[in-house]
Amino acid sequence: MTSSWQEAVTDRAAEYASSATLRKLARSRRRRHCKSLAEVAKFILAAKDKSHELLGWLGGGVLGLFGLSGLAKRFARELIERIPLPFDAKAVAAARGVQLTGILLCLLNSEDLRRCQCFIDLALEQAKTTVKKMLTAALEDWTQLAAFGAKK
Repeated sequence: MTSSWQEAVTDRAAEYASSATLRKLARSRRRRHCKSLAEVAKFILAAKDKSHELLGWLGGGVLGLFGLSGLAKRFARELIERIPLPFDAKAVAAARGVQLTGILLCLLNSEDLRRCQCFIDLALEQAKTTVKKMLTAALEDWTQLAAFGAKK
């Protein structure tokens, strides 16, 4: 990675965190900071998912109070759980920002990215997204798979 990439990530992080905190993170040579940041990112994403479950549960309870039951109530609860919430994009952006900061710390510490938990988590999530897109393309038309050709 080039230093310009590191500077860009640092500049972006500086918009959201104090320079004192960023300086302390950058100066610290402890590997555990990346692991801690990876855990924070996982927590943010899990909290986002749990908020959907909670709203579905609450919505189902309210519908039950009004006498709705059975399959209609179940459908409404599941619909409530799956509708995007206003803070979903912000939660994902925050989690990805935390992961990128962890990756930057690993790079600054000359760590092997294959051992960087933030990189591992982000790479796995991106791989899952790409595979889902490939499977969707395959279901529609096998010829669409050419768009996912091997990089040389």
